[in-house]
Amino acid sequence: TLLVSLLFLAFLPMPSTAQGGLPGSISMECSDDPVMDVKPGEYQDETVECTVTNDGSVLAENVEITQEWDGVFISMSISEDSFTLEAGDSQDFTITFVGEARLDSEITYEFTITATVTAWGPLPVEGTPLSNVANHTGAITVNKYGQVTLDIPDTSSRNMKTSEEVSITFQVDNDGNAVDTIEIRINNADELEALGFVIQSGAFLSARDVQPDGVSEQLEFIIRAPSDAAEEIRKTIVIEASSTNDDSSDLVDFDLIVEAKQDSAGLGAGLSEVSTDDLALYGAIGGGVLFVIFLLIIIGRVSKRTSKNKTAKETTEEPAIEIEDDDEFDFDLDFDDDEFLADDLDSMLDDL
Repeated sequence: TLLVSLLFLAFLPMPSTAQGGLPGSISMECSDDPVMDVKPGEYQDETVECTVTNDGSVLAENVEITQEWDGVFISMSISEDSFTLEAGDSQDFTITFVGEARLDSEITYEFTITATVTAWGPLPVEGTPLSNVANHTGAITVNKYGQVTLDIPDTSSRNMKTSEEVSITFQVDNDGNAVDTIEIRINNADELEALGFVIQSGAFLSARDVQPDGVSEQLEFIIRAPSDAAEEIRKTIVIEASSTNDDSSDLVDFDLIVEAKQDSAGLGAGLSEVSTDDLALYGAIGGGVLFVIFLLIIIGRVSKRTSKNKTAKETTEEPAIEIEDDDEFDFDLDFDDDEFLADDLDSMLDDL
């Protein structure tokens, strides 16, 4: 085959420099190396465009495209693997790289594309010195991205008294694909300070070198309420965590509420007014109620004791002796009743 090819070439006219290159000449150019964006919601396949040219000026060339690739998490494919080029013609083909979202940013794969002349017109030259080649070597890398989550366990309103301090504790999660330094700031610090709040910890904190899928150490903002509040102060605090790998960020907001500071003079005046207008009335009502309760207790105890004594007398008393003198009977009865009532009262008071 080689001998036939050489004899065939001997009968071909030799091209001049102006007319083009020697038979079998080939060249290939490709676009820049790809960088794959794997951020969730933004992922897309990457491509490289290549152009193969038959630099000869006499014969058509059959060209075969091959690849060297050892990627694992990314696959590579070529749109055309062979074609025929007339002298001076070019052919484009596309290399496509397919991965997936959230790939690690440290992934990188090299690749080599080779265009080989397998025939000059009707003459096969593959595997012979007449089979020219053109190579392109490149690499695909994975772009790093940030995705942060600001984790504040308690996002309820903070109720504060004047000059009271409150601690806002939190952590930040790195959901990106690369080590990230995450910055946390109070976005409206100026507005809070204008109302009298003091940010003891400073309005900016940083969580350094947070690993992918990792969580930072616990951080905190310390805020002191204004020292004076004639009326209730209510202001929303806005805290933002942002990645330094890209523009990813996360916001959390909630209210800071400072109750109005009570005036001690006003409080005293109020108590004085209540004492003058209302306490006398309340005292009179209370005294009357206590007096009524006291009377009810006395009446109840007297009635109870009288009932018991009468029952006892009816049980033990001998049959009455008739006395003709009515006046004497009445005198004795009245005397006994008075003595009985006095005894009952004395006993009742002793019980009290």
